[in-house]
Amino acid sequence: MAFNPRNDEMSRDRGQVLFRFRPGQTFDHRAGYTAQVIQLGRDEEFDGPSLDRDHLVQEAMRFVRRWRAAGRAFVAGSDRAPEFPGDQDRLADRHYEVVVPGKVFCRIWPRVVRCSRAGCGHVWTASDPRPGTDDWPPACPACGGVVGNRQLQFVFAHKCGEASPMYPPSKCPRGHTRFRLDDRASRFRDFRWECMTCGFPLGVQWSCSNSSCSYPDKFMNPLLHSAGTAHVGHGLTLVNVTTTEEATRQSNPLYTAAVLGWWLGEITEDEFRRLTDGHTVDVPDEVVESIRVMEDAGLHDQARALRARFMPVEVDHLRDRVGKALGLDTGSDDARGLATELHTYRRVLNLKRLGVPRLQREARNPERRALYERYPGVLAAAGLSRDTCLVSDLPITYLAIGYSRTGFSPEEADLVPYRGRVSRSAPEKTLLYAHPTQAEALLFPVDRDRVSRWMVRNDLVSQRTLDDAGGVAQWLVHQLGPSNGQALSHEVRPAPGHPDLPVHELFGLLHSLSHQILRALAVDSGYSETSLSEYLFPYDLAFAVYPNGGSDFSLGAMRTVLEQNLDAVVSRAVDNDSCLYDPNCMITNEGADHGCLQLPETACQSWNRNLSRWHLFGSPDGSRVGYWDPTL
Repeated sequence: MAFNPRNDEMSRDRGQVLFRFRPGQTFDHRAGYTAQVIQLGRDEEFDGPSLDRDHLVQEAMRFVRRWRAAGRAFVAGSDRAPEFPGDQDRLADRHYEVVVPGKVFCRIWPRVVRCSRAGCGHVWTASDPRPGTDDWPPACPACGGVVGNRQLQFVFAHKCGEASPMYPPSKCPRGHTRFRLDDRASRFRDFRWECMTCGFPLGVQWSCSNSSCSYPDKFMNPLLHSAGTAHVGHGLTLVNVTTTEEATRQSNPLYTAAVLGWWLGEITEDEFRRLTDGHTVDVPDEVVESIRVMEDAGLHDQARALRARFMPVEVDHLRDRVGKALGLDTGSDDARGLATELHTYRRVLNLKRLGVPRLQREARNPERRALYERYPGVLAAAGLSRDTCLVSDLPITYLAIGYSRTGFSPEEADLVPYRGRVSRSAPEKTLLYAHPTQAEALLFPVDRDRVSRWMVRNDLVSQRTLDDAGGVAQWLVHQLGPSNGQALSHEVRPAPGHPDLPVHELFGLLHSLSHQILRALAVDSGYSETSLSEYLFPYDLAFAVYPNGGSDFSLGAMRTVLEQNLDAVVSRAVDNDSCLYDPNCMITNEGADHGCLQLPETACQSWNRNLSRWHLFGSPDGSRVGYWDPTL
């Protein structure tokens, strides 16, 4: 059959493309050959939301900085993202281009072919086929056989990101040039090339030829081309990504103080909008002085009434209150970074939501009303807030940033960028692939009082420290600041006494709660675990679960859960304290493996890090109290 790169049966949606068909990734084409994606083309007909390009680029650069920092922590002085623009480049953001993909360009790869005849088995490197002209796979040059010939499914990969076909040797010690592959062994290291003329055996190995590779060990790992570590895609799931309209609001110099003031409860939503939209008023000095005198005299209600009438927001007063509460200068880059973190959740709360109070008001019959009256008690018993709700159209953008080979983390491999041109005349840039979509999501804020008690009972922090900070959320913000996530990204639990330990454990609790609820939702929502994803809001002690655009589709399934069986979902999560591999899992893995808390990579935002059923149910020896302990 003639090679046809335009196969209509290979249509895929954008979400599938960014999961399975990224540049550099190989896949089994339906036409019967193995192909490699060369580049993704721009979707010229995309009519979705106008995403703010600068926001996406900054999030990608932040991800790269985290990857580099984690790599340096493992090997001092190393750069685990050497091909990305450097942090020292002031114009680094200009080297990026954001692309919403609409086309996939691929090629046949690897072009190493094996003859199917039992008496032959010759392996050779074929020429690149001409579309519509050359048959693929080609005839064997040794025996002329055609039927059943196929590409060799094995490749070599290196931790710097280099990949190579499993080429046969050029010749044996006796000068012969035809080889077959003996791959009957169960381990790659026992594979052998066999000379078809003299039978001389040669090892199957290859060295990295990447000139920019910084690793001293050049040995490349043999892998099946579709193995999970042959191409590991890395990216970010961003909720409620900034649009161009929102970016204009953020350019307002009062934006940082307004966001932090709203989060602290110093100003209302309406006052926030007045500030960031530029709707401020000039207030006479005597009014300002009167308000201050009233506050000094303890007449807070009168001062508040006067302030609401004459000066909706006094900017200097707001900045002072925010600075004292958080220990930050509202004009600093740190404060702006923190405001960006907190603003995401604020905008989620402004979306159209359906909560328990509305369900109770609009119940269609007494039975439903009785069901909804039970919801708050069930949520409270599980340590979840009564503000749990459905967000009808949660804007979600997945941003593909790069990939690694032979490893999943900076400790194991380099992060490699996608490089290319968005058009023939454009310069080559580092490409970021964005997939914006909308989905209904269940939003679960966590009970902050219960979190505080859990932390105090486990000696992670004292109650006085939390009180002095103004509560667990403000304590967490003090600990994280405009964090790049260092305190959340430890591969293993920090040692006792380490300053990051309390934050690490708190994040682990939030992450474990999210996974346990997602697993319960997979039973009652009609979605499988692979079709659901989580999104964590660590600064706000909340998480969301939403359909990720996988193969399953069930219109309104999340709303149905909220309306019909939210209590059953939450109860299932609390009651499901066992694992297929217990007691070994609970004792040696702290209750976290693929039989319980661990989820597929499509579902977990944080690579299954820092999960433990001990966080939820307590440790077997009783030394750690679980979040769902009845005595908490």
